[in-house]
Amino acid sequence: MVLSKMFRFFVITMLAMWLFLLPISYAQEDHLEAGGTQDVVLTPADQLILESISSLARELNGRIDKINDRIDNLWITMLGGFLGVMAFIGGLVFWDRRTFLKHAREECRDEVSVDRKKVEAMLKAMRKLSERFPEVREVLNGFGLL
Repeated sequence: MVLSKMFRFFVITMLAMWLFLLPISYAQEDHLEAGGTQDVVLTPADQLILESISSLARELNGRIDKINDRIDNLWITMLGGFLGVMAFIGGLVFWDRRTFLKHAREECRDEVSVDRKKVEAMLKAMRKLSERFPEVREVLNGFGLL
């Protein structure tokens, strides 16, 4: 029911638009066919107005060209600034990476030396145990640690 009312409204609206717009378009076509264009005679005042408008248009075009040049320069400046910032960040990351790796190597050497001392102490204890326990001696011998 609601759909049929909406459909009816749509159809009536389309017919009304067609009926009103069709004569308007024919009237415009008839006007063009009947009269076409006419030659217009300008008065000296009209000629002065047209000359001033054309000089203003030339001046405006010159200003627009200058603004376009400034925008181009701004674009190049912004691109250069962006590339400069990216180069700075890249250099900072590379420098920080080198510094980080240097400190990481030092810390790794310190920890490995501490761990190495612990491993050597454990090996010394195992060798001492191997004197009392033959099973430990066999295991150490199997791994080449005696």
